[in-house]
Amino acid sequence: MHRNTLSESRQTQLLVLLVATVFILVAVALAGLVAGSIATLTTTADDIDDQRALQATSGAVQALRKQMAATLRDNAYWDDAYAEVNADTRADWIIENWASTSADYPLYDTAIVVDSGNLPVVAYRKGVPMDVMPSEFVDDFQALLDAARRVRMSDEVPVHFARSSAGTELIGAAAIQPFERDESLVPGDFYVLVFAKLITPAVVAEVSNSFAIADLRLELKPAAGRLAVALKGVSSENIAYFTWPSMAPGTKSYENVDGDLRTAGGILVLFLCSIGFAGGVTVRNLRKSELASRRRALHDPLTGLLNRAGLLENVAAVSDRVRLNGKQVKLHFIDLDGFKAVNDAWGHAVGDALIVAVAHRLRDTLPKDAFAARLGGDEFAVVTINELGAELVPSFGGRLQEALASVFEIGGRSIEIGCSVGVAVSALGSVQIAELMRRADIALYRAKDLGRGMTIDFDNSFDDDALQQAELESQLRTTLLKGGISVLFQPLIDARSGAVTGVEALARWRREDGTAIGPDVFIHIAERAGMIDLLGMQVLTTSLNAAAAWPALNLGVNISPLQLKNPRFVEQVTGAIKDADFDPRRLTIEVTEGVLISNPEQARRAIDGLKKIGIKVALDDFGAGYASIGSLRRFGFDRMKVDRSLVAALKVDQNAGAVLQATVALASALQIPVTAEGIETEQQATAVRLSGCDQLQGYLFSRPVSADEVTAIYCASRGEPQPQQSLTS
Repeated sequence: MHRNTLSESRQTQLLVLLVATVFILVAVALAGLVAGSIATLTTTADDIDDQRALQATSGAVQALRKQMAATLRDNAYWDDAYAEVNADTRADWIIENWASTSADYPLYDTAIVVDSGNLPVVAYRKGVPMDVMPSEFVDDFQALLDAARRVRMSDEVPVHFARSSAGTELIGAAAIQPFERDESLVPGDFYVLVFAKLITPAVVAEVSNSFAIADLRLELKPAAGRLAVALKGVSSENIAYFTWPSMAPGTKSYENVDGDLRTAGGILVLFLCSIGFAGGVTVRNLRKSELASRRRALHDPLTGLLNRAGLLENVAAVSDRVRLNGKQVKLHFIDLDGFKAVNDAWGHAVGDALIVAVAHRLRDTLPKDAFAARLGGDEFAVVTINELGAELVPSFGGRLQEALASVFEIGGRSIEIGCSVGVAVSALGSVQIAELMRRADIALYRAKDLGRGMTIDFDNSFDDDALQQAELESQLRTTLLKGGISVLFQPLIDARSGAVTGVEALARWRREDGTAIGPDVFIHIAERAGMIDLLGMQVLTTSLNAAAAWPALNLGVNISPLQLKNPRFVEQVTGAIKDADFDPRRLTIEVTEGVLISNPEQARRAIDGLKKIGIKVALDDFGAGYASIGSLRRFGFDRMKVDRSLVAALKVDQNAGAVLQATVALASALQIPVTAEGIETEQQATAVRLSGCDQLQGYLFSRPVSADEVTAIYCASRGEPQPQQSLTS
């Protein structure tokens, strides 16, 4: 009985021991699993936060570089800047526009300009001249200049970090060149603009606050126990480091409940809940940080509107919706008319303020479910969702134009601009995003080509036109490379004697299939495709070589306003005259009124350069535009050509004669001789003679003829043995 009781007791003990052992083992296993889970959560949370901080800091470094690159691009790729640094007054202009602003400008505190030989022109730091040579300012300064000259306008501007005597610098360089790149320019001849910004404690604090990186520091070497992002130099070496402590949210959460875990196993549940809560807080903070980073990636920092990436993402989303609800997406591309003039007149600060004001106007104009984006510069986009086939009256493009046509009050200035709008439609989301944007872009260019201030909806015929234009452009390029542009000459007649006193050169293009393309077509193509300098010089060279055989005749040659933007234009004309051994006093360059209005300073410099070498300058097509008496006085024209529309009006308008007489009287008062164009009848010839025109031109006297025919006419008039030709042939 006792043995049985003992046996049962032992069995119970063994059972208790077994249960206890099992319990202990289970508890140990559970504790191990919990501890392992806690360790995993802690490590994961720490790693996630570290990665977020690394990405945020790397993004901050990239933002600093992109901000400096954008500032350099805006200031260096600028027609006025290119012209000014190549002028004799370059130093004063550089100091006024860049050097003096380094005293308090937030984006840079050092401004340096070097010439093509890398010799300093101006070097200022914090508004005063630098006390060291620019080449000694930072290491690898020469490498930075070389990189700037190698960069094409479509590439990123080189911006790096460097060490100076003051500390760590953010420094970048860009070649100063026209906004419309001229391939004939030699990059090695460009001046280079260098901006630098000292990375001060204030800059570090701003980055720390903007990107939520606590205790961010700038150090020369990464410190133990701190995370770091290297700041790369020109030669990709590590110049300095942004360092910050790991926030270790998981570890800190664990430490908060560690004491409770040691107190009793019952706190395990509370501990797990605490860890779960801490993990939730960490995930929530990470989610907020991710959302903030995503917003920065998809929105324009200046206006808060969507950027191009944000536009693409949102258009994709609405395209999916309209497929289901039977609606259509309308994409409006908007280009501001007159914005460049605002920037040139009052600077980029006023331009930026105007861009922000435009963004506010766009937001106020948006209908329900619509959204707007800034694509860059003065280009915007608006997407609306409409019923399938719905036509709004007025169109939304028209409403945009009305909204942006109202006066903007910017810094006490009243500014008026307009806009051109190109519209493309995707019914039921059937048009791919890239194609929709291409169509809107083509429609926008059509609106600008038609005179700006218009809203144009894309039509399939635009693609046919674009293809035809591309084919003409290719053929014209081939023709120019072969020197295939021909020149005809229309005689200029003395109003009193009827003698031929000169000729005007007229460019002509006949394609290989024999089709003649009018000058109004191929000159526009050459201007748009960047071939106008080549075309203009071919016409000038051909005309000079031909006119060399007519020493008693003067020669008139038309030029495009775009040619006057070429800083080497006067030099090229001078070279052509020397090559042809032509007397410059016999040459008259004819310019239109438009160039006087759009680029008066460039026009004045070019005209002064031409007159200095003896070339005469005539104002062509007077009466067809808006040239003022002030312009006539300011530019000192040697001749004025009355537009043919004033002569043609003599047939149909009883007031035309009075208008013509007043125009000629104005020129006479300024002692400017006058040529009348487009004369086709004896009545017109009589009228312009009586009005005081001293030179006549038109089909009444001669159509445009070849150089050989002019030679025959010229020799016949001088009694030389050449075949007789009639001026009216």
